Amino acid sequence: MSIARFVRRLGVGILSAGGLVSQRFQQRLVKHPWFELKAVVGSPKTRGKKLIDLLWKLDEKRPELPDITVLDMESSNLFEELCEHGVDFVFSALPSAVAERVEAELASQGMPVLSNASTFRGVDGIPLVVADLNPHHLKHWNSTPFGAAACSTNCTVIPLALPLKPIWDMVGIDSIKANSEQALSGGGWKLLSQGGKTDPEIPGEAEKVVDELRHLFGRVKDFTISPTSLPIEMKCKRVNARDGHIVHAEVELGRTANKKEVIEWMTAWTDRPQHLDLPSAPESPLMIIEDSPDREVHLMAGGKVTSEFDLRAGMSVVVGNIEVVGKVLRFSALSHNTIRGAAGGCMLLAELLHAEGMLRSA
Repeated sequence: MSIARFVRRLGVGILSAGGLVSQRFQQRLVKHPWFELKAVVGSPKTRGKKLIDLLWKLDEKRPELPDITVLDMESSNLFEELCEHGVDFVFSALPSAVAERVEAELASQGMPVLSNASTFRGVDGIPLVVADLNPHHLKHWNSTPFGAAACSTNCTVIPLALPLKPIWDMVGIDSIKANSEQALSGGGWKLLSQGGKTDPEIPGEAEKVVDELRHLFGRVKDFTISPTSLPIEMKCKRVNARDGHIVHAEVELGRTANKKEVIEWMTAWTDRPQHLDLPSAPESPLMIIEDSPDREVHLMAGGKVTSEFDLRAGMSVVVGNIEVVGKVLRFSALSHNTIRGAAGGCMLLAELLHAEGMLRSA
């Protein structure tokens, strides 16, 4: 895939200004080869402020952001303002309640929306897509009652769904049991800034993961997805770590297998983003190790950690502790929740849409 195929970089707006996921989008857009940050939209707390004056909440150094004044989320002319700033599509990192109104209004006026919010996940006609897992679900792109929109998944889904994909394809799956250890940043800046004082319980999280996982592995019908009825037991808890979600899974396979086969399937597996060499696509979606994934060592797997942010860093899921006994597979997997599980995964989806000619371009 050559950047030369595109006449210009597409203009991008971000819905949300000062949150962790919004700042991940900002970080990734600074030197993106296909997309250019043109506008940021914020709440009453941030509207009218310069983007560079907002508190920077990521571990990495603040990049050289463009000179942008935050637009007002409550503006009755938001669509027109975004168009005046040269925005071709928007990423959303909004809270669910706000997303329900703003995303629908913008999409209905002709502004494509790629959302990291949970509001429209699983809604008929709105694709819920992991770019290198179920890109065929994009058949429903631009088929919603209110325009072109698509959603990325819950951040906890990623370290479970991606390792399962090659297994699903090769031998099938009869049931899944899993439990998560989710980092503080998954609960947003307010939780992260509390310094680890948190309740390990995450109400409703397990149910969301199960619903989205079944949806991702569902069959495409005319304008709906028929979710799989796969038996899934999920338990979720918060742990005192800044970033990185880990899942421990026990999977009943469709037939007997051995560890060597499973590792070969996972290692060899790629999909459309890798075939198209998308800017954010890691060469290998899955990195296989022998022991337990370690946040300190493996969190940024998939790219290089340099002074300039690598779009592929943090985009691979690290899978370890693989055991296979008969029809039972066990593994542990780590994913960076605000990168692969949020902004990076949503941006990879946008890259896929653009490469397939499904986003606006000049």
